[in-house]
Amino acid sequence: MSTTYWDYIRVEDLLRLQGGLDDDEQDLSNHEVVFITVHQVFELWFKLVLREFRSLRDVFDQDRVPEQAMAAAGRSLDRITRIFRIANEHWQVVESLNTRDYLDFRDKLVPASGFQSAQMREIEIILGLGEDERVGLGEKGKWLEALQLLDGGDSPALERVRRAQADTPSLKDTVDAWLYRTPIRGSQPDAPDDDATVSAFIADYIDGVREMIESAVEERLDARLSEEAKAAIRGRYRKEIEAAETWLARGDARKRRIRAAILFIESYRRLPLLALPREILDR
Repeated sequence: MSTTYWDYIRVEDLLRLQGGLDDDEQDLSNHEVVFITVHQVFELWFKLVLREFRSLRDVFDQDRVPEQAMAAAGRSLDRITRIFRIANEHWQVVESLNTRDYLDFRDKLVPASGFQSAQMREIEIILGLGEDERVGLGEKGKWLEALQLLDGGDSPALERVRRAQADTPSLKDTVDAWLYRTPIRGSQPDAPDDDATVSAFIADYIDGVREMIESAVEERLDARLSEEAKAAIRGRYRKEIEAAETWLARGDARKRRIRAAILFIESYRRLPLLALPREILDR
């Protein structure tokens, strides 16, 4: 079937969508069309990002993630990073508007807010933002009310977010489960001595960090420094070791094993079997 660029991309449909509340952009200032267009572009980027995030979630939501799928996941994460980097640059176009330019049409937006971007809320949900971690508008737990119609009814944005809330697990949950299953020194989570093996790995890691830091401190201490200054420097580096120990010990056994898996993958990143997992974590 033959087609044309403008039919495939639906150019004419796209170019009719910048009229705002008036439906006809000829009645709008260039400033307002810029504001509308940039935000529409953002929503298109969010659409692509959500597709990638959900595909990633489905990849990691398997008892065993195939190596081929891991490579595809790495490319997907690279694409997401590129999209966000470009989207961030797009904001410079909005920054070309001065205060007077914006105030010329700001009254049209009341009480609208960028907080009402349903796709932005969907990104938070797929990434695993917990309800207790969310910063809402006004009273805690009332953030969904911002997505209601002005008369309090359900809007398409609210319905979209509710579907996203029901679409579980999150990407964070699936990646955590993948990390939790990581063999650490050959030990699986269901092995009877797994906790001891993981604890020994963490202890060895901390010992290595301590040895590295202490060696670096002694090399950098200037003989001309006072003993008080030397003690202060040693104390600062000692706090780094304590912070590492605290981070690795925080939370329940599952969370500790996930953190240990991250360290294990990073520590042995040159091993062929861990090259792709390390790339995933890095991205």
